[in-house]
Amino acid sequence: MDLDKLNFLPGWEDDRFNFDDEGEEWKTAPQREAAKARYLKWREVFGLVIAFAENLPDEPDEDGHESHAQTISRFIYENAMIVAPKIMGAAVCDLYILKMENAAIIRTNCRQMMEQLGFAVLMDMADEEHKKVIEESLNEFQKLFSEWVATFKKDEFEDEWGLFK
Repeated sequence: MDLDKLNFLPGWEDDRFNFDDEGEEWKTAPQREAAKARYLKWREVFGLVIAFAENLPDEPDEDGHESHAQTISRFIYENAMIVAPKIMGAAVCDLYILKMENAAIIRTNCRQMMEQLGFAVLMDMADEEHKKVIEESLNEFQKLFSEWVATFKKDEFEDEWGLFK
């Protein structure tokens, strides 16, 4: 199996984004570079996760319905696929509330994804060692992610939902 072919997540390209920093690139460059580093690390994790999901059994059950393994694989894909767009979303917005919302969604999806990986191992559908490799890579991502979120600057806008004060 060629892992590069499984990792269909594109690389980071600054010109893909609509950074609204005309003349003030120096202000947003550190934030953008931090997002880029997190995205590239996520891309590594993503490749490992997709290889894990692709190795789960993909046969439907005896009634032709989606099997448990197929359901787990679908959940893993759903959780893994949301992280990259949320990193990009946090990178291009200026509002603290939106950055934090994206960060919270990333955290939730990573946690749910790891729970699905663990369940696949528990059900003997996958290898514990593969899960551990993903977990180690995700821990590296989490450390970088925490550093990135710490760079988010609180602004004067209030969160009407009261979550990010």
